[in-house]
Amino acid sequence: MRYLTVVAMVITLTTTAAGYDWEVAEIGGPDSEGSPYEGGEVKFTDGGFTIDSTGGDLWSNKLGITLVYVEISGDFIIQYTIEEHTSDPSAVWSKCGAMVMQDLEPDSPYVFIQSTCSNNDEAVNDKGSKIITRPQRGGEAGPGSNGWAPLQWPVTYKLVREGDLFTASVSLDGGKTFESIADPADSKEDNTTLALEDPVILGIAASGDEDGIPITTMATVTDVFINGINAFAVEPANKLATAWGRIRRVE
Repeated sequence: MRYLTVVAMVITLTTTAAGYDWEVAEIGGPDSEGSPYEGGEVKFTDGGFTIDSTGGDLWSNKLGITLVYVEISGDFIIQYTIEEHTSDPSAVWSKCGAMVMQDLEPDSPYVFIQSTCSNNDEAVNDKGSKIITRPQRGGEAGPGSNGWAPLQWPVTYKLVREGDLFTASVSLDGGKTFESIADPADSKEDNTTLALEDPVILGIAASGDEDGIPITTMATVTDVFINGINAFAVEPANKLATAWGRIRRVE
């Protein structure tokens, strides 16, 4: 069953040069893979947003995620900084990162750049970052890259779309230098291919799962740039300390 457009409160976040109208979607429900998706919350600031998400997963056949997103067409580069990323309780498989989807359905094809949380030693030192891809609607999802670790916060990511090719890199010095997330020793690459029709959904997603049990992921995301333009540059007259996006619940 699918539920759309559950709107509690809507305040448009006005951007200057970018002109992006960011929205929030809750995708999934009790039958989400990994663990039941229980929902999330997003609070916008003039420099980005905080995102909380409980349950669900970015894996397997059916997503359970909280997503902050825009629609976009053509090639793009998205760069963003995760200032802080924790989970309650501490978990290995708390996930947050850039998400590219065909649509807002739980079974949508997608590319996701996983970043693991900072309050779990195994996550930081052994899991790091990876590309997760679902190539076919409703099909299995799996890793295309593994183990750029250890991470340090704040951590900055870049995802580049060139046609059907998606390439990810990471920076631990605020975006001054980037390194591949590939693991050559394990034959893991820093890219994946996925054919999507324009427009696509582009955003930042979060989920919280640990061995089938819902946990809460909490992250602060700032310095979001799309094609070199600050995507959260707010006009002074419309500066908002907190704003709620439009909520779409899809199950």
